Amino acid sequence: MTDYPEIAARFARDTAGHRLIVLHEDGLYRHLRFASRPSGYSQYWFDLITTPGQLVFSGDGESYVFRRTTDMFEFFRSGIWRDGSTHINPGYWSEKLASDRESVKDFQEDLFVKLIWEQANHLIEQEYVKPDQADRFRQAIKDDIVEGGLYATADEAYRTVEEFEFYNDPSKEFDYRHTADVRFEDAWEWFSATKDFDWWFLWACHAIVWGIARYDRVRKYGLQALATPAEAVAA
Repeated sequence: MTDYPEIAARFARDTAGHRLIVLHEDGLYRHLRFASRPSGYSQYWFDLITTPGQLVFSGDGESYVFRRTTDMFEFFRSGIWRDGSTHINPGYWSEKLASDRESVKDFQEDLFVKLIWEQANHLIEQEYVKPDQADRFRQAIKDDIVEGGLYATADEAYRTVEEFEFYNDPSKEFDYRHTADVRFEDAWEWFSATKDFDWWFLWACHAIVWGIARYDRVRKYGLQALATPAEAVAA
């Protein structure tokens, strides 16, 4: 489990002035808003809405629906530790999304480059690349993939890897009678590791657990009235 500290730091900055606004609360039926303006909408505002068996996160970006237990606040409280700190578990939590779980992951160029070098070193260690050709092979990886290849998208990256070929004897490279000594034929096995959670989903995970912790704190100290809009009280 990782908290993605860079996203945690961004979330803290983005929500530094946010306050809790309880728009509705009736048992497991809750509608909480977190924003820096009393009107309820501001930059990086977000809502947490629960019904039995479901939690909806919505806000300035993509919305997410999670389903797992009757009280989804109880489910996400696993991210609130005894010392009061909050932590996220995006891998496990993404499994509880109601639909399109893979949509919360994006192709990451830095992961792609890291994996390419790992695979290249593996091929050298296994001597698919002759020892005296290792430097030339590394240069080919750099020229044809890392610096010269196209990998702005996952499809481009995969195609670049599939098309890569290396000949231990460079004189055979343009001789149709010979096949390449090295190709990334098993790319399909490791290519999925080039994806990681997109920043907004991670931000939402931090928002959920932070929002629940704030809600619990307000209830613990009996401060619900301060978080309830006047019109809701009048109703």
